[in-house]
This record gives sequence, structure tokens and C-alpha cells, in this order.
Amino acid sequence: MTIRHTIQGGCRESQNLAGIISQGINIVTMNKKIWIPHLLILTCLALSLMLGCTASPTTPPVTNEGEQSTEDSASDTSLGAPDTVEVVYFHRTQRCYSCKYVEARTRYTLETYFKDELASGRLTFQVINVQDQANADIVKKYGAYTSSLFINTLKDDTAHIEEATNVYSLIGKDEAFAKALKSKIEKSLTGEE
Repeated sequence: MTIRHTIQGGCRESQNLAGIISQGINIVTMNKKIWIPHLLILTCLALSLMLGCTASPTTPPVTNEGEQSTEDSASDTSLGAPDTVEVVYFHRTQRCYSCKYVEARTRYTLETYFKDELASGRLTFQVINVQDQANADIVKKYGAYTSSLFINTLKDDTAHIEEATNVYSLIGKDEAFAKALKSKIEKSLTGEE
């Protein structure tokens, strides 16, 4: 019995769809060697897109005051030297090459160029899984939902959160990645951003 026979009555579109599906099933059963590898590849691709991660969110992060902040909306005035600069990297449970790369290169950049600031606590680095319920408060604070790198410049208990979206275009370019992130952190440490 085919799918067409299981639909009794119904609209013409449903009957046509059943016919197309049953023809597709007949094609698949006749050419298993051709269709099965293609179906497996398409299924794997679909799963990796659903479970993988994306470069950056489309909504800007939210500061402590509830205002949205974007990288391009940085104030022209200097904040003055901040109390602390937090570098926070968010990732999903299932991590792709890009996720692992961003974490590793961020860690390398911080440990290579900012040893003293890390040791003094003036600069901190956190790696947070956005899918772990224990991290719900910090995920909400930053507005993160997928792989994201944020720099939070804290001055007088006021958070100035910015997403470092520019690093995602530098994945695989070790020196350019480190240079761009180093520059951004240096500006944050001096209060320029």
C-alpha cells in the first residue's frame, strides 16, 4: 500500500502531495545506492547547522542599566581608567572549530599581552556555556545565546558591555586575530572604549 492509498478524500493538494511522496519513495527504493548517501549527507548537514553555532547574535547586548550597546555605538568621550575589564566568551555545549578557535586565541592573546593585568585582577577572562542553566543570570546580563565574545569595561559599578564581533572575520588568521583583540582590550583598559 502506498501513501496515496492512505489518504481518503481530502483536498486535491493533499492527494497530489501524497503522489509526489510515494513517487519519491519508489525512486529511493529503486536507486538505494544513489539516494542513501545523498540523504545521509543532507541529514548530517542539517544536524550540524541546527546543533552548531553561529558567529554572533543579531541583537546587541544589554548593559546593567538596561540600555542596548553595540560595538559601533561607543561614546566619543573617554570613560577614564576602568576599575576592571572582563573578557567573557560564551559558547554552546556542542562546539565547532570556530568556537574552539575563538576561545584558544582569546586565551593566547590575554596570556601573552596582558599577564600583569590578569595577575592583578584588573583584567579577567571567563568561558561560559550558554546552555548550562547554572549560567542563566550571566547569559541574560550579556544577552548571549550562542558563540559570542564580549568585553565589559566596569567603571564605578557601571557595566559598559560591547561584543567583539570583528574577531569572527579573523578566524584562522592568528596574528590578525591577536592584534585586533589586543587593540580592543588596550582601549578598554585605558578607558577609550
